[in-house]
Amino acid sequence: MFFENMVTSLAVLLGGMQVLVGHFVLVVLAGRPGPGLALGCALALGLTSANVFVLPFIRRALRRQGPASVIARGYTAIGFATILLGAVIGAAWAGFFPLAALLGAAGLGPESLLHVFRVATLPVVGSLVFMLIWGFTGGQARIERSSLRIPLRGLAEALRGLRIVQISDLHIGNAMEGTLLEGLIEDVNALEPDLIALTGDLFDFDPAVVESGAKVLGGLHAPFGVYAVLGNHDVYTGREHVARALAKHAPGLRLLRGETVRVPAPAPLYVAGIEDPGKDWTAQGELPELNALARELPNDGPVLLLVHRPEAFPQAAKLGFPLVLAGHTHGGQIALPTPGGHWNPARAVTRFYRGIYHSNEHRSILYVNRGLGVAGPRIRFNCPREIAILELV
Repeated sequence: MFFENMVTSLAVLLGGMQVLVGHFVLVVLAGRPGPGLALGCALALGLTSANVFVLPFIRRALRRQGPASVIARGYTAIGFATILLGAVIGAAWAGFFPLAALLGAAGLGPESLLHVFRVATLPVVGSLVFMLIWGFTGGQARIERSSLRIPLRGLAEALRGLRIVQISDLHIGNAMEGTLLEGLIEDVNALEPDLIALTGDLFDFDPAVVESGAKVLGGLHAPFGVYAVLGNHDVYTGREHVARALAKHAPGLRLLRGETVRVPAPAPLYVAGIEDPGKDWTAQGELPELNALARELPNDGPVLLLVHRPEAFPQAAKLGFPLVLAGHTHGGQIALPTPGGHWNPARAVTRFYRGIYHSNEHRSILYVNRGLGVAGPRIRFNCPREIAILELV
């Protein structure tokens, strides 16, 4: 329920976090007396109401270009940072209360207790502030080229070493347009892939950027073809509008809408794809379109399945697809600084959040791309943008 109504949920949560962060700055940093419980609750309620009130205006502004969009994105970025800071500060207070009771019983006064809390929490909060600053600047600008060798059962000897370049979640319209987008397309082409796969969320929300974005995507080229599926954000943008623009301005890009096509390669190889339903973006149920697609699987060569949401993998593996490429999660966009970035928000939605997964029972493989764009705030930490280079063996 939280994720399906995420924007409203975060607006409600933001009110309480704004009070927590304000209280921390006033009491811990400035050493001034904070508001009482009653006033604090009243402030939280007032700020929550204000956030919910401006929410419709913010959402409309985010879906358009111009000064209002800049303001809305600034509000969103500051709100996101405030929620993270507030969560850490709240956890720090909750953990400190038992310790404060013990120290108070040992004779420490309120000023000494506050000093202990300040010394204990400032490094943590300072580290988070640094993480946020890096995430909004250098972290979100990094692009990682991930190279993997993927064993594909049924692959003909003539196709051994075939290179697929997968990109995903461009979110054109959310700071992904113009020279930045053109440069990324040039980078993909420079890798000289045999085949290019785009696994959804080509566009963000704004229909006005679809025509120009499609023209740039039309610059992608590979000898065995460029294939794409639509993601949930493409549905929000207008799936038919996106499909028409791609057909007109990117004729070399094959948009797969519940179909399987043979790759123009020396031996049988197929690419299949279904578009995202758009609604219930956290849903983990089966996709009827995938069942229909599987009923017509060719038997003379392996099939590469493109699908936006990785939760389709168990169903796809069971249906006989040996390799599935997906996106959707962005790898969480932010992750704790641990190897592999496994502790990230996407884990709350799916167990397939980034990288490679195996279904040993069905001998199938899934690769989840971290994406080249961002959704919501333009932040990435320990989760760089990704271009995946997959060599079939």
